[in-house]
Amino acid sequence: MPQGAELLISCHCGAAKQTVVLLRAQPGGPSDVDICHCHACRHGTGLLSVSYAPIQTPSSLGGLVSYLDNSSPHAPPAGTLHRYFCGTCGCHVFRHGASSAPVGGEDKKNTGSWEVATGVIVGRANADSATTTQVGEVKVGGEREDEEEPLLKFARHVNTASTGDGGLSPFITHVDGSELEVHKNSSEPSSSVPPLTGERKADGDVLEAHCRCKTIRFRITRPNAASRLPRSGFPDLTVPFATSPREIVGNPHDEKWWLRPEGGGSARPTKYLAGTCACRSCRLTAGFEVQTWAFVPRSNIFFHPPLSSSAAASTTTTTSPTAPSPSTSKPIPLDFATLRQQGVPLQSYDSSPGVRREFCPSCGATVFWHDRWRPDLVDVSAGLLDAAEGARAEGWLEWWRGRVSFEEEAGNGRTGEVARVAKELMGGLAEGLGRWKDGKVDEG
Repeated sequence: MPQGAELLISCHCGAAKQTVVLLRAQPGGPSDVDICHCHACRHGTGLLSVSYAPIQTPSSLGGLVSYLDNSSPHAPPAGTLHRYFCGTCGCHVFRHGASSAPVGGEDKKNTGSWEVATGVIVGRANADSATTTQVGEVKVGGEREDEEEPLLKFARHVNTASTGDGGLSPFITHVDGSELEVHKNSSEPSSSVPPLTGERKADGDVLEAHCRCKTIRFRITRPNAASRLPRSGFPDLTVPFATSPREIVGNPHDEKWWLRPEGGGSARPTKYLAGTCACRSCRLTAGFEVQTWAFVPRSNIFFHPPLSSSAAASTTTTTSPTAPSPSTSKPIPLDFATLRQQGVPLQSYDSSPGVRREFCPSCGATVFWHDRWRPDLVDVSAGLLDAAEGARAEGWLEWWRGRVSFEEEAGNGRTGEVARVAKELMGGLAEGLGRWKDGKVDEG
């Protein structure tokens, strides 16, 4: 019988807060955690990778929305897979796989396996510990980091084959001093991490994007004259807020930092900036450790009219990364004020004053981040993109490798061993980003 450890979890709005029991293969040892890069996980969450830890059956599913995803590679043979996300803030919380086979040959229902998204784990459920903090209304307890036994270990990248380019796996090669295995599928290890190739050719001037259930479908166009019209301060990704003068963060020279020049020294931008984020708000509205955003002007985003219910259902029967066929109807320019009136069912959540996030109300995929200070520049969840060249969409995006946005917040609102492992993961990502330059390992 696996040994358990009680953990406190919470989404951003607090609706999912409860205690869960972590399952461990050996007493006192950590649970190995896979970082998954499959097509289903990317489009089902909007992120380039996800991670779950095994738990006992949770005590409550109140406030959570269930999405059936039987075509996912995580679904048991002849069984079912459900993903559970918060209906208020969109945070992914649980995953449940159940086989139709009876337990041990007995005539009773197989309860299957439960997992919790690692980003919602706050700390140990130990009210008598020396340190406490507050997350929503959840009191978090945890022993001192140097005394707490290990809980989680990021051990493997899995399902990298469908990414075409390795996704985030080339950036996260080591965590806490250990090298991560890379499995092209769920169980087959590959000899090495797929290399970063730098410049990649992408055909056409339209990039399709969609969530897992394809309720949300839109396209992005190449930078044009209108792409230069937004005004925006610098993001923490490129200019760290904690250490930079406010006047610099404000972008006094009105640099169009989200537009990236074409390779070969051309001044005409053909790409958008993209990057990784470790902030507490992104973690607790997505449910996972690393959010991945692309910065795109609103004028370059166009929605497809919603599919009929039968058409939408039929598109979820395959794990193929092929984008949905463009609608014969004219795409709708992105206008948040009128999108619902036009039949696009985006769910909105205000994660802080003036900051709004959107997610799919059906499958829970994170879609956008935007705020009132730069309404014409939108953060797009990179996991939704269907670029022919690979999950990182390098024919469209230039990934920032100088920093993980809000890396300092990796342990914010978390305690003990949970906070330590989160910091180690972000440290590994930051180190991995720094090792790559122009698509090659930086030996210096």
